[in-house]
Amino acid sequence: MSTMHPTAVDVDLAVVEGVHIPAGLSAARAELWTVERGLWGPRTVQSRRGAALTAGRPHTAYRKIVDVVADDIETFRRLIGAAADDVPPNPDGSRPAPIVVRFEEHPNRVPLTDRQREVLGELGFVEDPVPVPSVESTRPDSLNFARGWSKWFSPLPTERTAYYGQTTDVTCGPTTALMAMERAGFGRLGADGADNHAAEIALWRKATNAPGCDPVSLALAVADEITAAGLPIQQPTVVLSAPGLILVEDFSKTPEEAKLRKALQLDSLPRADAVGLPIERRWFTVDEVGAIVSGGADVFLLIALEPLIADPSPHWVLVHDVIDDVFIVSDPWVESEHGESWVDSAELPIPSAGIDLIARLGEPVVRAMVIFGR
Repeated sequence: MSTMHPTAVDVDLAVVEGVHIPAGLSAARAELWTVERGLWGPRTVQSRRGAALTAGRPHTAYRKIVDVVADDIETFRRLIGAAADDVPPNPDGSRPAPIVVRFEEHPNRVPLTDRQREVLGELGFVEDPVPVPSVESTRPDSLNFARGWSKWFSPLPTERTAYYGQTTDVTCGPTTALMAMERAGFGRLGADGADNHAAEIALWRKATNAPGCDPVSLALAVADEITAAGLPIQQPTVVLSAPGLILVEDFSKTPEEAKLRKALQLDSLPRADAVGLPIERRWFTVDEVGAIVSGGADVFLLIALEPLIADPSPHWVLVHDVIDDVFIVSDPWVESEHGESWVDSAELPIPSAGIDLIARLGEPVVRAMVIFGR
């Protein structure tokens, strides 16, 4: 855990790179400080009477305050303020200046006092909307349950969506779709969480390309749901730069598995034609995505996760708002093994340069999206 020359914040505060663990933490609290966060650019605000830990995904415009250890309420206030004001260096542009700072509350590890919650409000933090019960950090009975508080330095998002995290490794497409569908009034996800996983798996079974979801199959499954629900929403539109099939490169050494996935995609094409599902075969720009979202639609965007969390998997995310040059994305994947919670992936701000980077998948490079009317 490296240390650079500290940057003075005031007489008793300094910000240093890396994780610098305060002494005397409980085992449950120490887990917040000892998990590997290297890719997330951890930084520690240090004081004689406490410390705060911050982190955030590369290529995004947020920072998260993971934990604050303070001997008294005034130290708590000063550490929060210093952490919120700290802008990590980004010589390569991989860590843009944040437009939002989030405070992650851990009720089952480190409960906040009423006075600490008041201080967060006094410093401009507002408690985030409650997520839909799904992944561990959204469930109040879990040790890893989290609440989020946000301080925005830009206009607030206006097109908000209740966050739902994918509960399996392969259901990112259906989960992305479910978040958008819930905003449109489908009513499939419940606040008690009892049937949410079943709804997620049911939609995946309709859309799967074993195990992931190609854009045409995903859009077909959503179109079926729109028809079944009788909602006044136009059919989704697929925009895909590839002239043929996608997401089959990883099976080049297993011909039978590749054959299955090709067959599934080929089966979707005549069905899409039969129901009049629009499929546009062309490259699209990030500016076009922004115009679509600003114009009143959601976008399911196929991305490469590698730049964000060092995972080579193809992945679906929901783009549902734009603030200036920053896209507001709800990412159903939570990288909990590296200290993430839903606080990291709900309303995740990604500048246009980051979107342009991650919306490039495979070799040759493919770009794909599904446009969903609200």
